[in-house]
Amino acid sequence: MMQKSLLRMIIRDQLVEAGKLDHIVPRNVYHLALLYKGGPAFVIKGIRRCGKSTMMKQIISARFPESFFYFNFDDERIAGFTVGDFQPLIETFIELLGDRKNVFFDEIQNIRGWELFINRLLREGYKVFITGSNSNLLSRELGTHLTGRHIDMELYPFSFVEFLRSKDLELENDRGYTTSQRAVMTREFGQYFSKGGMPEVVISGNDTILLQMIGDIIQKDIMNRYSVRKPSELRNILSFLISNVSGEITYRSLSRNLGLQSENTVRKYIEYLEETYLVFLVRRFDRKLKSTEKNPKKVYCVDNGLVTKTMPGFAENRGALLENMVAIQLRRTGRQFYYYRHENGAEVDFIVPADLEMIQVCYELNSRNTEREIKGFLKASTEFKAKKFLILTMDQGEELTHEELTIDVKPVWQWLLETEPRYE
Repeated sequence: MMQKSLLRMIIRDQLVEAGKLDHIVPRNVYHLALLYKGGPAFVIKGIRRCGKSTMMKQIISARFPESFFYFNFDDERIAGFTVGDFQPLIETFIELLGDRKNVFFDEIQNIRGWELFINRLLREGYKVFITGSNSNLLSRELGTHLTGRHIDMELYPFSFVEFLRSKDLELENDRGYTTSQRAVMTREFGQYFSKGGMPEVVISGNDTILLQMIGDIIQKDIMNRYSVRKPSELRNILSFLISNVSGEITYRSLSRNLGLQSENTVRKYIEYLEETYLVFLVRRFDRKLKSTEKNPKKVYCVDNGLVTKTMPGFAENRGALLENMVAIQLRRTGRQFYYYRHENGAEVDFIVPADLEMIQVCYELNSRNTEREIKGFLKASTEFKAKKFLILTMDQGEELTHEELTIDVKPVWQWLLETEPRYE
Protein backbone atom coordinates (compact mmCIF):
# COMPACT_ATOMS: atom_id res chain seq x y z
CA MET A 1 0.00 0.00 0.00
CA MET A 2 1.35 3.42 -0.99
CA GLN A 3 1.94 5.82 1.90
CA LYS A 4 -0.20 8.95 1.80
CA SER A 5 2.83 11.05 2.66
CA LEU A 6 4.49 9.89 -0.57
CA LEU A 7 1.31 10.46 -2.56
CA ARG A 8 1.05 13.99 -1.18
CA MET A 9 4.61 14.77 -2.23
CA ILE A 10 4.06 13.39 -5.75
CA ILE A 11 0.76 15.23 -6.15
CA ARG A 12 2.36 18.54 -5.16
CA ASP A 13 5.30 18.00 -7.51
CA GLN A 14 3.06 17.04 -10.41
CA LEU A 15 0.70 19.98 -9.85
CA VAL A 16 3.65 22.29 -10.44
CA GLU A 17 4.46 20.41 -13.64
CA ALA A 18 0.81 20.54 -14.77
CA GLY A 19 0.92 24.32 -14.59
CA LYS A 20 3.84 24.69 -17.01
CA LEU A 21 2.69 25.77 -20.46
CA ASP A 22 5.86 26.64 -22.37
CA HIS A 23 5.76 27.08 -26.15
CA ILE A 24 2.31 25.55 -26.64
CA VAL A 25 1.39 24.76 -30.25
CA PRO A 26 -2.41 24.55 -30.72
CA ARG A 27 -3.34 21.11 -32.05
CA ASN A 28 -6.04 20.68 -34.65
CA VAL A 29 -7.99 18.24 -32.47
CA TYR A 30 -7.83 20.47 -29.38
CA HIS A 31 -11.35 21.82 -29.88
CA LEU A 32 -12.79 18.29 -29.53
CA ALA A 33 -11.54 18.14 -25.97
CA LEU A 34 -13.00 21.57 -25.21
CA LEU A 35 -16.44 20.37 -26.33
CA TYR A 36 -16.44 17.54 -23.77
CA LYS A 37 -19.26 18.04 -21.25
CA GLY A 38 -18.78 15.01 -19.03
CA GLY A 39 -20.61 11.70 -18.78
CA PRO A 40 -18.20 9.29 -20.49
CA ALA A 41 -14.45 9.36 -19.98
CA PHE A 42 -12.41 11.36 -22.50
CA VAL A 43 -9.46 9.26 -23.67
CA ILE A 44 -6.45 10.70 -25.53
CA LYS A 45 -4.36 7.95 -27.16
CA GLY A 46 -1.09 8.10 -29.04
CA ILE A 47 2.62 7.31 -29.12
CA ARG A 48 4.78 8.46 -26.22
CA ARG A 49 5.77 12.14 -26.29
CA CYS A 50 3.41 13.10 -29.11
CA GLY A 51 1.83 15.82 -26.96
CA LYS A 52 -0.88 14.05 -24.94
CA SER A 53 0.23 15.48 -21.58
CA THR A 54 0.59 18.94 -23.09
CA MET A 55 -2.95 18.75 -24.41
CA MET A 56 -4.14 17.79 -20.94
CA LYS A 57 -2.42 20.88 -19.54
CA GLN A 58 -4.10 23.03 -22.18
CA ILE A 59 -7.50 21.64 -21.24
CA ILE A 60 -6.82 22.25 -17.57
CA SER A 61 -5.69 25.82 -18.24
CA ALA A 62 -8.66 26.62 -20.48
CA ARG A 63 -11.49 25.00 -18.52
CA PHE A 64 -10.53 23.95 -14.99
CA PRO A 65 -7.58 26.08 -13.81
CA GLU A 66 -8.72 26.11 -10.17
CA SER A 67 -10.67 22.87 -9.93
CA PHE A 68 -8.83 19.72 -10.98
CA PHE A 69 -6.91 16.66 -9.82
CA TYR A 70 -3.89 15.60 -11.89
CA PHE A 71 -1.75 12.49 -11.60
CA ASN A 72 0.88 11.04 -13.93
CA PHE A 73 1.32 7.29 -13.49
CA ASP A 74 4.51 7.27 -15.55
CA ASP A 75 6.50 8.18 -12.43
CA GLU A 76 9.17 5.90 -10.97
CA ARG A 77 8.16 6.85 -7.41
CA ILE A 78 4.93 4.87 -7.69
CA ALA A 79 6.53 1.65 -8.93
CA GLY A 80 4.52 -0.37 -6.38
CA PHE A 81 1.16 1.27 -7.11
CA THR A 82 -1.74 -1.25 -7.37
CA VAL A 83 -5.48 -1.03 -7.83
CA GLY A 84 -5.83 -0.92 -4.04
CA ASP A 85 -3.99 2.42 -3.98
CA PHE A 86 -6.60 4.29 -6.01
CA GLN A 87 -8.78 4.87 -2.95
CA PRO A 88 -5.92 6.36 -0.87
CA LEU A 89 -5.00 8.45 -3.92
CA ILE A 90 -8.43 10.04 -4.26
CA GLU A 91 -8.60 10.54 -0.48
CA THR A 92 -5.23 12.30 -0.56
CA PHE A 93 -6.42 14.55 -3.39
CA ILE A 94 -9.51 15.57 -1.40
CA GLU A 95 -7.50 16.13 1.77
CA LEU A 96 -5.05 18.38 -0.07
CA LEU A 97 -7.30 20.22 -2.51
CA GLY A 98 -10.91 19.69 -1.52
CA ASP A 99 -13.49 17.69 -3.46
CA ARG A 100 -12.88 18.65 -7.10
CA LYS A 101 -14.86 16.92 -9.84
CA ASN A 102 -12.42 17.12 -12.78
CA VAL A 103 -9.68 14.48 -12.86
CA PHE A 104 -6.78 14.08 -15.28
CA PHE A 105 -4.77 10.86 -15.35
CA ASP A 106 -1.66 10.41 -17.52
CA GLU A 107 -0.61 6.91 -18.70
CA ILE A 108 -3.11 5.22 -16.42
CA GLN A 109 -2.93 1.93 -18.32
CA ASN A 110 0.26 1.24 -16.35
CA ILE A 111 -1.93 0.15 -13.40
CA ARG A 112 -3.86 -3.11 -13.68
CA GLY A 113 -7.53 -2.70 -12.82
CA TRP A 114 -7.57 1.05 -13.50
CA GLU A 115 -10.80 0.84 -15.52
CA LEU A 116 -12.85 -0.25 -12.48
CA PHE A 117 -11.69 2.83 -10.57
CA ILE A 118 -12.51 5.12 -13.52
CA ASN A 119 -15.95 3.53 -13.78
CA ARG A 120 -16.59 4.40 -10.15
CA LEU A 121 -15.49 8.00 -10.64
CA LEU A 122 -17.86 8.34 -13.60
CA ARG A 123 -20.75 6.97 -11.54
CA GLU A 124 -19.94 9.52 -8.85
CA GLY A 125 -20.20 12.39 -11.35
CA TYR A 126 -16.54 13.17 -12.04
CA LYS A 127 -15.37 14.47 -15.42
CA VAL A 128 -12.50 12.16 -16.34
CA PHE A 129 -9.66 12.74 -18.82
CA ILE A 130 -7.22 9.92 -19.53
CA THR A 131 -4.10 9.58 -21.68
CA GLY A 132 -2.49 6.34 -22.74
CA SER A 133 0.19 5.08 -25.10
CA ASN A 134 -1.03 1.51 -25.51
CA SER A 135 -3.99 1.22 -27.86
CA ASN A 136 -4.81 -2.43 -27.16
CA LEU A 137 -4.82 -2.20 -23.38
CA LEU A 138 -6.92 0.92 -23.45
CA SER A 139 -9.38 -0.40 -26.03
CA ARG A 140 -9.72 -3.83 -24.43
CA GLU A 141 -10.26 -2.57 -20.90
CA LEU A 142 -12.46 0.35 -21.91
CA GLY A 143 -14.52 -1.96 -24.08
CA THR A 144 -14.94 -4.51 -21.30
CA HIS A 145 -15.75 -2.22 -18.37
CA LEU A 146 -16.64 1.18 -19.87
CA THR A 147 -18.72 0.22 -22.90
CA GLY A 148 -20.44 3.36 -24.12
CA ARG A 149 -18.76 5.36 -21.36
CA HIS A 150 -15.72 6.71 -23.16
CA ILE A 151 -14.87 9.04 -26.05
CA ASP A 152 -11.62 8.26 -27.86
CA MET A 153 -9.29 10.71 -29.56
CA GLU A 154 -6.01 9.69 -31.23
CA LEU A 155 -3.13 12.15 -31.20
CA TYR A 156 -0.23 11.91 -33.64
CA PRO A 157 3.05 13.78 -34.01
CA PHE A 158 2.68 17.27 -35.52
CA SER A 159 0.99 17.40 -38.90
CA PHE A 160 2.63 19.69 -41.45
CA VAL A 161 0.12 22.42 -40.57
CA GLU A 162 1.00 22.08 -36.87
CA PHE A 163 4.70 22.02 -37.75
CA LEU A 164 4.26 25.34 -39.58
CA ARG A 165 2.22 26.71 -36.68
CA SER A 166 5.08 25.94 -34.31
CA LYS A 167 7.18 28.31 -36.44
CA ASP A 168 4.41 30.94 -36.71
CA LEU A 169 3.96 30.10 -40.40
CA GLU A 170 0.31 29.41 -41.06
CA LEU A 171 -0.68 29.38 -44.73
CA GLU A 172 -4.25 29.22 -45.98
CA ASN A 173 -4.74 30.01 -49.63
CA ASP A 174 -7.52 28.49 -51.69
CA ARG A 175 -6.63 30.50 -54.78
CA GLY A 176 -3.19 29.10 -55.36
CA TYR A 177 0.25 29.83 -53.99
CA THR A 178 2.60 32.62 -54.91
CA THR A 179 6.21 31.95 -55.87
CA SER A 180 7.43 33.14 -52.48
CA GLN A 181 4.84 31.03 -50.64
CA ARG A 182 5.86 27.95 -52.60
CA ALA A 183 9.51 28.62 -51.79
CA VAL A 184 8.74 28.88 -48.07
CA MET A 185 6.65 25.71 -48.10
CA THR A 186 9.29 23.77 -50.02
CA ARG A 187 11.97 24.85 -47.56
CA GLU A 188 9.95 24.03 -44.45
CA PHE A 189 8.66 20.79 -45.89
CA GLY A 190 12.25 19.65 -46.45
CA GLN A 191 12.83 19.92 -42.69
CA TYR A 192 9.55 18.24 -41.81
CA PHE A 193 10.22 15.50 -44.36
CA SER A 194 13.57 14.51 -42.84
CA LYS A 195 13.17 15.41 -39.13
CA GLY A 196 9.50 14.47 -38.64
CA GLY A 197 6.94 16.03 -36.35
CA MET A 198 7.59 14.82 -32.80
CA PRO A 199 6.74 17.98 -30.81
CA GLU A 200 9.83 18.03 -28.57
CA VAL A 201 12.13 17.56 -31.55
CA VAL A 202 10.44 20.30 -33.57
CA ILE A 203 10.48 22.79 -30.70
CA SER A 204 13.92 22.01 -29.24
CA GLY A 205 15.72 20.92 -32.39
CA ASN A 206 17.21 18.01 -30.41
CA ASP A 207 16.51 14.73 -32.20
CA THR A 208 18.41 12.58 -29.68
CA ILE A 209 15.07 12.54 -27.82
CA LEU A 210 13.90 10.02 -30.41
CA LEU A 211 16.39 7.34 -29.37
CA GLN A 212 15.40 7.74 -25.73
CA MET A 213 11.74 7.54 -26.70
CA ILE A 214 12.21 4.28 -28.59
CA GLY A 215 14.14 2.89 -25.62
CA ASP A 216 11.26 3.80 -23.29
CA ILE A 217 8.72 2.20 -25.61
CA ILE A 218 10.68 -1.05 -25.80
CA GLN A 219 11.44 -1.21 -22.08
CA LYS A 220 8.35 0.25 -20.41
CA ASP A 221 5.55 -0.42 -22.87
CA ILE A 222 6.57 -3.84 -24.13
CA MET A 223 9.31 -5.67 -22.22
CA ASN A 224 8.09 -4.83 -18.72
CA ARG A 225 4.42 -5.22 -19.56
CA TYR A 226 4.63 -8.49 -21.46
CA SER A 227 7.69 -10.00 -19.75
CA VAL A 228 9.55 -10.40 -23.04
CA ARG A 229 12.23 -13.02 -22.46
CA LYS A 230 14.32 -12.32 -25.56
CA PRO A 231 14.57 -8.53 -25.93
CA SER A 232 17.14 -8.88 -28.72
CA GLU A 233 14.49 -10.54 -30.91
CA LEU A 234 12.11 -7.64 -30.32
CA ARG A 235 14.79 -5.07 -31.16
CA ASN A 236 15.79 -6.96 -34.29
CA ILE A 237 12.20 -7.05 -35.48
CA LEU A 238 11.80 -3.32 -34.86
CA SER A 239 15.02 -2.58 -36.75
CA PHE A 240 13.85 -4.74 -39.65
CA LEU A 241 10.46 -3.02 -39.80
CA ILE A 242 11.90 0.50 -39.72
CA SER A 243 14.53 -0.37 -42.33
CA ASN A 244 11.73 -1.65 -44.58
CA VAL A 245 9.31 1.26 -44.18
CA SER A 246 6.87 1.42 -47.12
CA GLY A 247 7.80 -2.14 -48.06
CA GLU A 248 5.81 -5.38 -47.98
CA ILE A 249 6.35 -7.95 -45.26
CA THR A 250 4.99 -11.31 -44.22
CA TYR A 251 5.41 -12.97 -40.85
CA ARG A 252 7.00 -15.98 -42.56
CA SER A 253 9.61 -14.00 -44.50
CA LEU A 254 10.44 -11.93 -41.44
CA SER A 255 10.93 -14.99 -39.26
CA ARG A 256 13.21 -16.52 -41.89
CA ASN A 257 15.26 -13.35 -42.39
CA LEU A 258 15.84 -12.99 -38.66
CA GLY A 259 16.34 -16.67 -37.94
CA LEU A 260 13.29 -16.99 -35.68
CA GLN A 261 11.58 -20.36 -35.46
CA SER A 262 8.04 -19.17 -34.82
CA GLU A 263 5.88 -16.99 -37.06
CA ASN A 264 3.58 -16.53 -34.07
CA THR A 265 6.43 -14.90 -32.14
CA VAL A 266 6.94 -12.45 -35.00
CA ARG A 267 3.22 -11.71 -35.14
CA LYS A 268 3.09 -11.16 -31.40
CA TYR A 269 6.05 -8.76 -31.37
CA ILE A 270 4.64 -6.75 -34.27
CA GLU A 271 1.30 -6.51 -32.47
CA TYR A 272 3.11 -5.13 -29.42
CA LEU A 273 4.85 -2.52 -31.58
CA GLU A 274 1.57 -1.57 -33.25
CA GLU A 275 -0.12 -1.20 -29.85
CA THR A 276 2.42 1.47 -28.89
CA TYR A 277 1.64 3.43 -32.10
CA LEU A 278 5.26 3.11 -33.25
CA VAL A 279 4.45 1.24 -36.48
CA PHE A 280 1.31 0.29 -38.36
CA LEU A 281 0.51 -2.24 -41.07
CA VAL A 282 -1.63 -1.67 -44.18
CA ARG A 283 -3.43 -4.50 -45.95
CA ARG A 284 -3.50 -5.23 -49.66
CA PHE A 285 -6.77 -4.35 -51.40
CA ASP A 286 -8.63 -7.56 -52.23
CA ARG A 287 -12.36 -8.12 -52.44
CA LYS A 288 -11.86 -11.59 -50.99
CA LEU A 289 -11.62 -11.10 -47.24
CA LYS A 290 -9.66 -14.32 -46.66
CA SER A 291 -7.05 -13.28 -49.20
CA THR A 292 -6.72 -9.89 -47.52
CA GLU A 293 -5.57 -11.60 -44.33
CA LYS A 294 -3.08 -13.89 -46.09
CA ASN A 295 -1.51 -11.31 -48.38
CA PRO A 296 1.69 -9.43 -47.48
CA LYS A 297 1.17 -6.19 -45.60
CA LYS A 298 2.98 -2.89 -45.96
CA VAL A 299 4.71 -1.45 -42.91
CA TYR A 300 4.89 2.23 -41.98
CA CYS A 301 6.34 4.19 -39.07
CA VAL A 302 4.41 6.92 -37.25
CA ASP A 303 7.12 9.56 -37.80
CA ASN A 304 9.79 10.11 -40.45
CA GLY A 305 12.22 11.43 -37.84
CA LEU A 306 12.11 8.10 -36.02
CA VAL A 307 13.11 6.37 -39.25
CA THR A 308 15.98 8.67 -40.19
CA LYS A 309 17.33 8.84 -36.64
CA THR A 310 17.37 5.10 -35.99
CA MET A 311 18.37 4.17 -39.57
CA PRO A 312 20.52 7.08 -40.85
CA GLY A 313 21.20 5.35 -44.16
CA PHE A 314 17.48 5.22 -44.88
CA ALA A 315 17.46 8.99 -45.46
CA GLU A 316 18.63 8.27 -49.00
CA ASN A 317 15.47 6.25 -49.66
CA ARG A 318 13.45 9.38 -50.30
CA GLY A 319 10.61 7.75 -52.20
CA ALA A 320 9.87 5.41 -49.28
CA LEU A 321 10.02 8.29 -46.79
CA LEU A 322 7.63 10.34 -48.91
CA GLU A 323 5.23 7.40 -49.08
CA ASN A 324 5.52 6.94 -45.32
CA MET A 325 4.54 10.57 -44.80
CA VAL A 326 1.44 10.16 -46.95
CA ALA A 327 0.46 7.02 -45.02
CA ILE A 328 0.78 8.90 -41.73
CA GLN A 329 -1.52 11.68 -42.95
CA LEU A 330 -4.13 9.21 -44.16
CA ARG A 331 -3.97 7.53 -40.77
CA ARG A 332 -4.06 10.85 -38.91
CA THR A 333 -7.20 11.96 -40.76
CA GLY A 334 -8.98 8.71 -39.92
CA ARG A 335 -9.36 7.28 -43.40
CA GLN A 336 -9.38 3.55 -44.11
CA PHE A 337 -6.93 2.74 -46.87
CA TYR A 338 -5.17 -0.14 -48.61
CA TYR A 339 -2.41 -0.74 -51.14
CA TYR A 340 -2.93 -2.55 -54.43
CA ARG A 341 -0.72 -4.99 -56.29
CA HIS A 342 -1.67 -6.89 -59.45
CA GLU A 343 -0.21 -10.30 -60.17
CA ASN A 344 1.74 -8.76 -63.10
CA GLY A 345 3.46 -6.34 -60.70
CA ALA A 346 1.39 -3.23 -61.36
CA GLU A 347 0.69 -1.42 -58.09
CA VAL A 348 -1.04 1.55 -56.50
CA ASP A 349 0.38 2.88 -53.27
CA PHE A 350 -2.95 3.81 -51.68
CA ILE A 351 -6.59 3.08 -52.36
CA VAL A 352 -9.05 5.11 -50.26
CA PRO A 353 -12.49 3.50 -50.73
CA ALA A 354 -14.54 6.16 -48.92
CA ASP A 355 -13.12 8.87 -51.22
CA LEU A 356 -13.18 6.69 -54.37
CA GLU A 357 -9.55 7.71 -54.75
CA MET A 358 -6.27 6.17 -55.85
CA ILE A 359 -2.95 7.72 -54.83
CA GLN A 360 0.53 7.09 -56.16
CA VAL A 361 3.61 8.51 -54.46
CA CYS A 362 6.62 9.26 -56.63
CA TYR A 363 9.52 11.37 -55.38
CA GLU A 364 10.26 12.70 -58.87
CA LEU A 365 7.94 12.10 -61.80
CA ASN A 366 9.76 11.69 -65.12
CA SER A 367 9.48 10.06 -68.54
CA ARG A 368 10.82 6.77 -67.17
CA ASN A 369 8.29 6.25 -64.36
CA THR A 370 5.13 8.09 -65.46
CA GLU A 371 3.95 5.12 -67.52
CA ARG A 372 4.46 2.79 -64.53
CA GLU A 373 2.34 4.97 -62.23
CA ILE A 374 -0.47 5.23 -64.78
CA LYS A 375 -0.33 1.48 -65.45
CA GLY A 376 -1.02 0.91 -61.76
CA PHE A 377 -4.13 3.09 -61.95
CA LEU A 378 -5.40 1.26 -65.04
CA LYS A 379 -4.92 -2.21 -63.58
CA ALA A 380 -6.46 -1.29 -60.23
CA SER A 381 -9.45 0.25 -62.06
CA THR A 382 -10.50 -3.23 -63.17
CA GLU A 383 -11.21 -4.04 -59.50
CA PHE A 384 -11.91 -0.66 -57.90
CA LYS A 385 -13.88 2.11 -59.62
CA ALA A 386 -12.21 5.32 -58.52
CA LYS A 387 -13.25 8.84 -59.46
CA LYS A 388 -10.07 10.61 -58.35
CA PHE A 389 -6.50 9.83 -59.40
CA LEU A 390 -3.60 11.55 -57.70
CA ILE A 391 0.19 11.37 -58.00
CA LEU A 392 2.04 12.99 -55.08
CA THR A 393 5.61 14.15 -55.60
CA MET A 394 8.26 16.07 -53.71
CA ASP A 395 7.73 19.34 -55.55
CA GLN A 396 6.01 18.86 -58.94
CA GLY A 397 2.50 19.94 -59.87
CA GLU A 398 0.53 19.52 -63.12
CA GLU A 399 -2.42 17.69 -64.66
CA LEU A 400 -2.03 14.56 -66.79
CA THR A 401 -4.54 12.86 -69.06
CA HIS A 402 -4.38 9.29 -70.28
CA GLU A 403 -7.25 7.71 -72.15
CA GLU A 404 -10.23 8.19 -69.82
CA LEU A 405 -8.13 9.19 -66.80
CA THR A 406 -7.52 12.72 -65.53
CA ILE A 407 -4.66 12.65 -63.04
CA ASP A 408 -3.70 15.42 -60.64
CA VAL A 409 -0.01 15.77 -59.81
CA LYS A 410 0.75 17.69 -56.61
CA PRO A 411 3.61 18.26 -54.19
CA VAL A 412 3.06 16.36 -50.96
CA TRP A 413 3.29 19.58 -48.94
CA GLN A 414 0.33 21.02 -50.83
CA TRP A 415 -1.70 17.85 -50.35
CA LEU A 416 -0.90 17.88 -46.62
CA LEU A 417 -2.24 21.42 -46.34
CA GLU A 418 -5.38 20.57 -48.33
CA THR A 419 -6.21 17.39 -46.40
CA GLU A 420 -5.71 18.87 -42.94
CA PRO A 421 -9.08 18.88 -41.10
CA ARG A 422 -10.46 22.36 -40.52
CA TYR A 423 -12.38 22.82 -37.28
CA GLU A 424 -14.50 25.86 -36.51
